[in-house]
Amino acid sequence: MRGRIVGVKKTKILKFVLITHLLLFLTAILINILIIPNYPAFWFFAFSFLVGTYEVLKSRLFKLDSGFYLGSLLTLIGISGFIFLFTNTTEYVCEYLLTDFILASFLTYLVCGQKFHLVIMYSLFFALVFTLLFTFSYISLPIFIAILVSYLLLLIVIIIVNVFGRK
Repeated sequence: MRGRIVGVKKTKILKFVLITHLLLFLTAILINILIIPNYPAFWFFAFSFLVGTYEVLKSRLFKLDSGFYLGSLLTLIGISGFIFLFTNTTEYVCEYLLTDFILASFLTYLVCGQKFHLVIMYSLFFALVFTLLFTFSYISLPIFIAILVSYLLLLIVIIIVNVFGRK
């Protein structure tokens, strides 16, 4: 039977995980209020992580590629949120988020085999490199904008050619 894993329906597994994640989220809210009130965004990253892991599980159970991308992205945002929240590196939020998108695209390429996500990963990787160069003052703002705009235009042209060139 395709709707069962070890004799248990996939929807029952998802309901159990949903209830478990809901209890974990309520625990995270209580921890945020009572123990660590100095980190007001803690609940958001806990929510992002828990919703992401739920989506990853759902996507693997029902073979949903878009759900896997969304789930891995939310999971990585939750993890990186905890990292930059507790290491006090909030000035690098942009770099963390770009890294999350890169890793989510790479994981989706590995698990689902979609080459489009590999192209997105490479594109975002170059954007991350130039963002890091700008963040650490190796390039100026006009150079940074010129490089990213030209790179974005090139990426758009490549995507349009690939989409309309498949006929």
